[in-house]
Amino acid sequence: MTQAVICCPKCGFQQHESSECIKCGIVFAKFDPTRHQPSFDNTSDNAVISSGPELIDESADRLLYGSGKYALIALMAFFFFYMVIKRSGWCFLDHVNLPFHEFGHILFTPLGDTMHFLGGTIGQLMWPFVLVFYFIHRKEYLSSSFCLFWFGENFLNISKYMADARDLLLPLVGGGIHDWNHLFYKWGILHLDKSIAGVIFTLGVIVMTGSLIWAVLASPKDTRLSN
Repeated sequence: MTQAVICCPKCGFQQHESSECIKCGIVFAKFDPTRHQPSFDNTSDNAVISSGPELIDESADRLLYGSGKYALIALMAFFFFYMVIKRSGWCFLDHVNLPFHEFGHILFTPLGDTMHFLGGTIGQLMWPFVLVFYFIHRKEYLSSSFCLFWFGENFLNISKYMADARDLLLPLVGGGIHDWNHLFYKWGILHLDKSIAGVIFTLGVIVMTGSLIWAVLASPKDTRLSN
């Protein structure tokens, strides 16, 4: 007579009829199914479900960031062409630089005559330079790259002012003394105004080019690091 085949209620092992499981060792008569319910680890499923909205939000953020990023790069590239390639004599950023330039004169006046006239140039360079490192600290590298571009553009603006040291053709705010005419004359290098202006212009182009490369390579701020 053939023995009946039974299935272990705990591990599911099939075997000939017996009083206990030869695989997991439970005694069938003492087995309580309510105490041995299979447990399922839903951690991964829950993680996927809960992360769904977060992934959607992150994708939306990256899309918005990408759109803004390339719009900003296009703007920077346009002004690079406008100021470096086309060599336009005017840019709206010059009007942004002017208040910082004039404030620099006021700020550095207590430090003497030389610093008073040099203070305008220092003032217009100082603020974008500070903002570069401010945004680096916040891990907002695209903003840092734009501030570096602004910093470099200031060198172009300064080079025009330097190149005018002997010509004295540029209009001055309030009709005051020409900063670089005064400084170059004082230092005995007034005859080198065009040459020095060329070096400063080149330096500005290098900084602006570097900022454009940085903007292209910049990635979104990882907000998880700041939470």
